[in-house]
Amino acid sequence: MLGRFSRLMALDAEPVTLDEASLVLSSALQPDLDEMDSLVALDVFAGECPTPTADGVARYLFDTLGFSGNRDAYYDWRNSCLDRVLATRVGIPISLSILMIEVGRRVGVPLVGVGMPAHFLVRPADDDSTFYDPFHGPGRLDRADVRQLFEQVTNGQAPWNEAYLTPTANRDIVIRMLNNLKGSFARQSDAVRFAIVMQLRAVVPELADAEHAEIVASTAIFN
Repeated sequence: MLGRFSRLMALDAEPVTLDEASLVLSSALQPDLDEMDSLVALDVFAGECPTPTADGVARYLFDTLGFSGNRDAYYDWRNSCLDRVLATRVGIPISLSILMIEVGRRVGVPLVGVGMPAHFLVRPADDDSTFYDPFHGPGRLDRADVRQLFEQVTNGQAPWNEAYLTPTANRDIVIRMLNNLKGSFARQSDAVRFAIVMQLRAVVPELADAEHAEIVASTAIFN
């Protein structure tokens, strides 16, 4: 699994596909996971989506199918696992956004992630004024709505920057997922899963050098 993730995240690799990268992360944390089940579920959702538009995908996932934000257990690490999101129909902003992006890709609707600080959004690849907040439902947002959301989630304690609405590359989305998982396992004092995440981070060039000492210390549990 580590070798596969390393190949996915190599700097000279093909652009990262979010469903595959997400499921590799899930498999590392759940060794018995059958990734094909999740890929089939995504295909089924796409095949049954009645309206192949950004609005249609959002309505289908976050209204018809009932996917929503996990407000009761927001920091549960399973919210970052695409297979668990598919099974439970709850997740956090980034995992629900990945779900929308991947179903959109399957129905021919190009969507991109928007890694705004403190919250994650989706927007059509060809429209920089329309956004979706999968954690809160299927409705569309404009730039003013997103700024208001940012001020809400940061309690007005952080300055706004229009650059926050720039699309986030898939590679950086995966790194953000790793950041979330690292934080989850550190809070829970889950040494084994924390070490697994640090092993994964060790093969990401952008993270490996900066975190070398921490990676060595955390993964000593496997030596």
